[in-house]
This record gives sequence, C-alpha cells and structure tokens, in this order.
Amino acid sequence: MTVSKKMQSAQLIGMNEGLFNCPICSVRMGMVEYSRLVCENMHSFDLAKTGYVNLAPQSHTTKYDKSLFEARAKVMSSGFFEPVLDKLISIVKEHVEGIDRPVLLDAGCGEGTHLSSIHSQLQIESVGIGIDLAKEGIVAASKSYPGIIWSVADLAAMPFQDEQIDVILNVLSPANYAEFNRLLERGGIVVKVVPESGYLQELRKAFYGGKPHKEETDPVERFSEHFDDVVTDRITYAFTLLEGLLASLIQMTPLTWNAGDERIGQVLAEGMKEITIDLRVIVGKRR
Repeated sequence: MTVSKKMQSAQLIGMNEGLFNCPICSVRMGMVEYSRLVCENMHSFDLAKTGYVNLAPQSHTTKYDKSLFEARAKVMSSGFFEPVLDKLISIVKEHVEGIDRPVLLDAGCGEGTHLSSIHSQLQIESVGIGIDLAKEGIVAASKSYPGIIWSVADLAAMPFQDEQIDVILNVLSPANYAEFNRLLERGGIVVKVVPESGYLQELRKAFYGGKPHKEETDPVERFSEHFDDVVTDRITYAFTLLEGLLASLIQMTPLTWNAGDERIGQVLAEGMKEITIDLRVIVGKRR
C-alpha cells in the first residue's frame, strides 16, 4: 500500500515534534491524528495534502509566485549552481560528522532544490527542514521532495525550539541573525551565500547598462558581528546557457522585475550564451 505524501510528512513531523514551537504563543507542539500540529494552548495547524504545514501566523503576499519557482527549478536542474552546491555539501558534511542525527534548516528554501541536494548527500540519518514565507515555493518543495519537513514560516519568528539546529543554510535570502543564534545548538554553524559584484553581470548589463548593485553594508562584516570563527570563500565561474534556459533565468531573478515586457523580449531575441556566477560563501559558528 502506497503511503501518501501527507502521511509520510505527518510521520516525519511526528518523529520530530519536539523541534517545534507554536508561532502564536511560543509553547511546544505535537502531531495529532497524523493530520495537524497542535500546541499546548490548542492553536492548530493542518498539514496540506502534499505534506507541508503553514506556520506563518499571518498570510503574506510576495512576488515569488508559482511560475517563478517553476522557472527556478528548471534553472537549478541544469547544473547552474552545481559548483556552489558542491562547496555547501562539503561544508555541511564536515560539520555534521560525528553528530547523532543532525538537524539541517534551510531558512529561505524556495522550491527546495538546494536543501534536497545537500540533504540527500549527507549519507547519515539526519533531519532536513525547509522554511520560506513564499507559500508557492513550499508547495513546490513538498510536491517534489518528500522526506524533508517543509513549512511556510517567517524568518523573523521561526517556529522552532531554542538550540535545536546544527546547521542553518541561508542561500541568497534575507537573514535574521538573532533568530539563527537562538535556534543553533552550541557549536552550530550558519552557512550563508551572498552575491558578489560579478553575479549575473550579463543580465545587469542587458537591463541596467551594467550598473553594479551596491550593498548598504558589507555582508561579511555584518555576519561577523553575530558569529565566531568566520571564514569565507568566493566561487566564480561562467555557466553556459542551453537553449531555452535564458527565459527561465530571466523569470526567476528579481533583477528583471522592473523590466518591461518589450525589453525582456529584446533580450530574449538577442540571446545570451553564458552567464557569470559570482558568489561568496560565508560560514560562522554560533556565538
């Protein structure tokens, strides 16, 4: 008999219910009837048909819609991020070696491709959790990647108990460092990926004349204010764009959100043979 995705997820969440905190009143939660998470004060959160649970206390509207995550999944499946993922897998593997049943949280997981790739390579019993405020990303993740806990949740108030997470991933996503430190086990690490000056420079040139995006603060300096033993590594390479991939890349990146349909059509007509990936991986330990 085939077990439904909802039941698989319910069983997985039930095994790990001690990780959860009610997003409304911050007390412990438990799985009830393999269908919902309920806290001690009876706040209840149903599992969706595909197995994810919405633990965002308020509904949010974002620009990250279903078509964007479909485009992103297509781009990521092309090998676009492979050298970066190889680096992340290496970092995570090294850190969790010797830890019994480590817990890995992807804060801002989108459609789940990064977390799924990393979690599947750990080769030890571990718990993967992916959260994002964009519901469509979590819907896509829960459909594509069973065996991982997927939840709509707010990074500003993540629905988990203190000191439960061994590794937090934060890939090209906003961060909440106070929350990260609250959630991390002693000795736990954050692995953050930020764009460098050359990231997608061909798209910036096409849509903005190559004007560089300037961060208000140095991301490494800001990160170092919150974590110890900080190390960084810059990963830069040119990725060949196969036929049809440019359209998906344009659709997935916020770089093009303010571009008109006419200009997007022109860029697609002109074509683009390769794109620059230029990212910095920052790793730090809980303070």
